Order: sequence, then structure tokens, then C-alpha cells
Amino acid sequence: MPPSRDRYPSQQRRGKRPPPRPKRGAAPQDKRPRTPAPRVVFEDQHILVVDKPSGLITADPTTPNADPRRSLFGWVKRYVRRDRGPGRHAWIIHRLDRDASGLLVFAKSERAFESLKEQLGKRAMHRVYAAVVEGEGEPTATEGTVQTYLVEDRDGRVRSIGPLAGRAPVGRDAQFARPAITHYRVRERGRGRRMLAVRLETGRKHQIRVHMAERNMPIVGDRIYGRADDPLRRLGLHATELGFEHPITGETVRFVSRPPASFYKAVGALPPAGTPDDTPTEPTEVADFPDETGSADEGWETVAEWYDDLLEERRSDHYDDVILPGALRLLQRDRPPTGLSSDNHPTTRVLDIACGQGFLARELAGAGCEVVGLDASPALIRAADARKSAHEQYLTADARDLPELTEELGGRATFDAAACVMAIMNIDPIAPVFEGAAAMLREGAPLVLVLLHPAFRAPGRTGWGWERHGPSTRQYRRIDAYLSESSEEIVMNPGRAAHGHKPVITQTHHRPLAAYVRALASAGFTIDAIEEWASQRTSEPGPRADEENRARREIPMFMAIRAIKSSARLSSS
Repeated sequence: MPPSRDRYPSQQRRGKRPPPRPKRGAAPQDKRPRTPAPRVVFEDQHILVVDKPSGLITADPTTPNADPRRSLFGWVKRYVRRDRGPGRHAWIIHRLDRDASGLLVFAKSERAFESLKEQLGKRAMHRVYAAVVEGEGEPTATEGTVQTYLVEDRDGRVRSIGPLAGRAPVGRDAQFARPAITHYRVRERGRGRRMLAVRLETGRKHQIRVHMAERNMPIVGDRIYGRADDPLRRLGLHATELGFEHPITGETVRFVSRPPASFYKAVGALPPAGTPDDTPTEPTEVADFPDETGSADEGWETVAEWYDDLLEERRSDHYDDVILPGALRLLQRDRPPTGLSSDNHPTTRVLDIACGQGFLARELAGAGCEVVGLDASPALIRAADARKSAHEQYLTADARDLPELTEELGGRATFDAAACVMAIMNIDPIAPVFEGAAAMLREGAPLVLVLLHPAFRAPGRTGWGWERHGPSTRQYRRIDAYLSESSEEIVMNPGRAAHGHKPVITQTHHRPLAAYVRALASAGFTIDAIEEWASQRTSEPGPRADEENRARREIPMFMAIRAIKSSARLSSS
């Protein structure tokens, strides 16, 4: 007898028949192997490190009527709630593709969540993957680095839209592009395949899969980006190493998950003999991997002084996704002869004011410029010097004393462009900075400033708030003061200071936009561009995520000003 219509109403409406009821004792029809259970690698009251099996999604599924328990995060939430006491909640820090496997860390306290997210955003996490790819390649080719801008299409596929090379992305997709850097080293080869050790410098969606496919070595089992065979019956990608600073103790911790034996067999190699699956092997040393500047420790070895903490706090996804691409674009003015490395100026000389550890200077040098960076901190200059290329020069100098550099630079004291990125708020007064820059720039050259938005992001004067807005809740930005100038002490390492480390305190100075306009005009500059940039971060899924993302895109975080040196000079009055 067929089932009644009201028994399966949704299926009848769609014209589908209900699934047949299996006979008692019959084997299930689905012959696919069941996904193994996750393995807990480490746990304390604040963090949980898990070895994810292939075939299990990381976050809760978003498809309609999906069971949230059928995800690693669902499993983790059930796992941490099994005990009474502290640490009974869980937060996602990062993710792995469904068909990938390996190590993930989850937070069990808010302190741990904030610290781990901060480390991930600052590229302070050590993450190494094993990847089995097609093609043995040249026997002498043992390592490489892929650096491109990635953009995600509407269908969820990711693609590159051009190399980094110190340049901003171009084209209609440029505003959605994100920089991505992948380092790899060949570990084994055979049977027409290679097994790679891959280190991520950034963590974009499908980054390894896209970069390897674009190097003509797609990951085996990758049905999206061009696999030719599937010897593993899964994606050949496994997160083998995970390292970070413990969010409470400050201790550096490392965890290892050996690649599956099938990875070795796929390239005709034997798995390490005598090593049980649950016995960690020695983690890969960071120095095994190349980087974009040729320095084995750049971005991975910590500097033993306080200033590295400061810089690690300041360098973030905001720099990589918003600040650096925007600053480079503004310096690349379309009208010659000011464009970087233009025909009229094949080697553009750029002055990086308050350069810090040289993040912008290295990008500019990669674009073919000669760069002179200066900073008042000798420690920061030493850090920049340790990583500089042949096209970079760093000097210890106060940004308010630029004319004094003329003698030290000799006949090379004239520049084609200048920039002061995320530093002008920490300098007072600003008039000498702009006057000194004008003295060192040729006529028609740009000065680019990037700063926290003076209206919406003034420390101590603005903040987020929530209010009811009809049936929903609306997030807004509260502004308590704007026109008056002020100074505030800022803790530059809030994450580590909250965990007992010595706070690094600097002074930031709030000024309204009019103060910058007056000072630039008085120094002989004409402003030709003002841009307001929003954060590109997105909130983790939750009831307020959509509203937080809306507010984040509507209320800018940064302001960029491009001023051109002109012959006219206004009175400071």
C-alpha cells in the first residue's frame, strides 16, 4: 500500500517517492566507508587539538535541513560538554577542506579564542601540510614559492588573477582579490607523482589546491582543480604540523600528525619504519622552507627583543588585505612619470617614512623600486636591515628631521614618491614631517598617508554598540568626540599583555581630517585623492554575524590620503 500524502508531505510536493524501508537485518545500501572518528591529540582547559579524518567538514553545515552534528565542530562541542567544570564551550579557529585531513586547534575559553585568532591573523602559527601531487617534475626541482592574488567566484571555485610581485591587483575582480603565499618542498617522488611538504604563509580558501594546480601539479583526488587519477580515494592533502604560542602559558607548542601510509605508497615510498601512527615524528624545521626574500627565518623566527612583539601585533590580515595593496595602488599613479617603474623612471626612488620593520619597503623593492626607509627606533631598523634586499636602505632617523638626511644620502636625497603607513598617528607634531617630505620629493611626486580613520576609529573616542532596530538588532559605531585633538596611550600587544606579558605602550594622537589637510597644504602639497577603506574580515557563523559583517563594510577602518608636491605653498595661518 503506498504511503499516504500527509505522511511525507514535503516529498509528495516535490513529486519524489519516499525512500524504501530497508528489510530488517539487511546491509545498508551505501557502500562508502564510514568516516573514522576524530582523534584528540592534546587537551587542557583552554585548547583542544584534534586530528580530523578525511570526509568530515570542519564547521557546522549550512545546507538546509543539514544535521549540525555531522561536522567536526559538532563533534568537538559534544566532546567538550561531556565533563562538568571549566572549558565546556568551543570556538573554531581555522578550517580544513572536507576531503583533507590533519591537525586543527579549537579554543575552549574566550581568552584562548582571542589569542589563537590573533596569532592566525598575524601569521604566527606554524602550519605544514603533506600533499601528494601529480607529476614527478624535474629531478633538480626540489622547492618553490607561489605568490598570487586569489579571488573566489560565485560558484565557490577559487582562481588566481595575477602574481603578487609587490603590485596591487587589477581588473574587475581586484577589490575581491586576496594575497596568497605558498611555499613547498619535494619530499618523495615516484610512480609519476610527488609528495610535498607545504607551508602556508597565508591561509586562503583552497589556497594549496589552487596554487599546486596552477603549477601543473594538481593534488591527487582533487575533483575541482584538475585531478587525473584518484589512487588514494580521497584528497591527497594532510595537515601534518601545527605550532603556536599557548594562549595562557606563552609556551611554544608543536603537534605532529604523520601523513597516512597511503601517501607514501602513492609515490612508491615506504612509510617510516617502526613508527606507530600515534607516535609523533620530529617536526620540519622552519629553515627547510624558502621564502620570498631568501631569508630562511623571515616571518617565522621571533626577534628576542620587545619590538618584535610590537610588530607582530601590528602586522595582520588588515595589512595584507587592505593596507599594503591600497598603499601600493595609490603610489602607482596612472599618469607618468610618477608611476612605479614607469618608462620615464625605470627605477623609482621611494622614501618610506617611519618604516618600522620594512613591510612596505620590501613590497616596493619587489616592484623594482629603490627604497630608503627610516625609523626613530634603532631596534626596528636592525630588524629591517636583517631582511633587506640590494634595493633597500634603512636609516635610523626621526621623521620630523628629514632634511638632516640630505648629507647622509649625498646626491641621492631626491625621491619620486614617499609614504607614511600607519604611523602618522604616532608622530607629533606632523608639520615637520610634511615639510621634510616636501623638501626631499621632486615636483609632482606623491606622498601617501595611511592612518586609522580619524572620524570612526579614534582610540578612546569611538566604539561599537548594539540597539534594537525593528524586529532585528543593529550594530552601530558610536562617536563621542571628533573635532578636538587629543593623545591616548595604546597597548600595542593587547593579546600578550592580557596573558601576563609586559605591555608595550605607545602614544597615539587624534586629529580631525582638517588638521592633516592644513598641514599638507602649508608644506606645499595638493591633495588629489582621499579614500576610506573598510576591514575585509568576516565574522564566524552566528546569530549576529550578518549584522557584524554589514557594519564592518559600511563603517571604514582606515583612511588614505594622497598628496602631490606642487610649487604653490600656503601660509600656515
